[in-house]
Amino acid sequence: MRQLTEAELVTLGDRFGIDVDAARAAELSETVNTMLAELDALEAIPVVDDAPSPTGADPGARSWSDPDENPHGAIAADCSVPPSATGTLDGTRVGVKDVIAVAGVPMRCGSATMRGFVPARDATVIDRLRAAGASITAKTACDEFAGSARGTTGYGAPITNPHDDDRTAGGSSGGSAAAVAAGRVDAALGTDTGGSVRIPASFCGVIGYKPTYGLVPLTGVVENTYTQDHVGTVTDTIADAAALLGAMAGADDADSASVAAAGRSGYRVGGYSDAVASPPAPSTLRIGVLDEGMGEGVADRVEGRTEAAVDALSDAGATIQSVSVDSFHDARPIKNTLSFVELATHWRDGAAPYRRGGVDETLQTGFARARAAASGELSDFYASKLLAGARIVEAHDGRPYVRAQAARERLREAFEAALDGVDVLLFPTMPDVAPPVDGVDGWAYDYARNTRAANVTRLPAVTVPNGTASGLPVGLQLLGPAFRDADLLATAAAVTSVLPA
Repeated sequence: MRQLTEAELVTLGDRFGIDVDAARAAELSETVNTMLAELDALEAIPVVDDAPSPTGADPGARSWSDPDENPHGAIAADCSVPPSATGTLDGTRVGVKDVIAVAGVPMRCGSATMRGFVPARDATVIDRLRAAGASITAKTACDEFAGSARGTTGYGAPITNPHDDDRTAGGSSGGSAAAVAAGRVDAALGTDTGGSVRIPASFCGVIGYKPTYGLVPLTGVVENTYTQDHVGTVTDTIADAAALLGAMAGADDADSASVAAAGRSGYRVGGYSDAVASPPAPSTLRIGVLDEGMGEGVADRVEGRTEAAVDALSDAGATIQSVSVDSFHDARPIKNTLSFVELATHWRDGAAPYRRGGVDETLQTGFARARAAASGELSDFYASKLLAGARIVEAHDGRPYVRAQAARERLREAFEAALDGVDVLLFPTMPDVAPPVDGVDGWAYDYARNTRAANVTRLPAVTVPNGTASGLPVGLQLLGPAFRDADLLATAAAVTSVLPA
């Protein structure tokens, strides 16, 4: 490592709140430089396999190209990454949101700042899907660094809705939802930090699943808000969601969030496909209709579709009860405080996913270089979020972040209390149908009104199609207890079997 001068040491001390005056600098610089020199030995320690090929793959078998046809702007790159074994996903073509590393395929993260970056290793979820027989056939477009729900990339390209090209697909996993809805892929991966799988899935009329936090490893996924990030699935059927989750779930030693989750009381993994294959009878379901998920801020046409779903469940014999979480709307300031601060510190530090653990040195280098060179290339929306976080950190000593962490736990406890005595909480996924593409930029439109609470509380949630309103898809959201993902998917299968057309 390069040695520090005395002047650089003084500047470094100022930045980190360490008193290093000129009189001390000479003595300290000698000691610090000795310490840094000892770290040069790190370069000789092997941290990846000796073989230069991507994990589990013949690099010659991988290829990619810019899409020749891309009517909805859903595809960032077409690619051909074959399975590494046979299994439950044989023959499944999977699209992968472009913040998840696929070795040998460009990863742009929806941002002009990441142009030219190609990961050297697969994310853990990619390894696991390929080992189950899936082929990766596309990288799907997304909002810049997965940082909004608008369905607009950082270089200004909209992701449009296959049901109406004048409408947004939503975000930030809009490309994944649009690609599944249009039949470009059989299934897709997205990431969900405040609803970014469920929002576009609802708008596009497909199924979006967000698992319990920590159930699916995040190794090789570019960080957005590390305490709320989830890898989720976008599919046409509940059975496909269960199959993908079954292939991906389980702890990964390189991912601290998944290791911590595996040590929690109540941790469960597996059994998803079996549960969906034998769902409960609708007459045995206990459904809690969440009061705060309706009312002000939710369009009448969406409420109408939700009420029709509840009536259909009641007619099928399900037990319906009204449930309230008084602190439901606290999720917005909690989530935004956590997101803004984590985004800003992540960007300031130039750190890729290493708060959770990571295995790809090129991912760290690529992100750090992109950050250093970003300048004015970041979109106004993403830059505004970074600056809001920086203000919280610099002007308030991070105190709001600590308060938000405590409030998160209280909200989680409130939701767990609401789930006591029911199988799931039911409420609309989105407050309205997909807005026009030219009306997606306003901060006032609260895309995540009904989705962010599942990220703040880290509970599993799924959106399923619930018919249409004004000719556009409406989603119905079900939220369940932590690590009861198999039960939630099975309940979703039972619910969808009785929903009205």
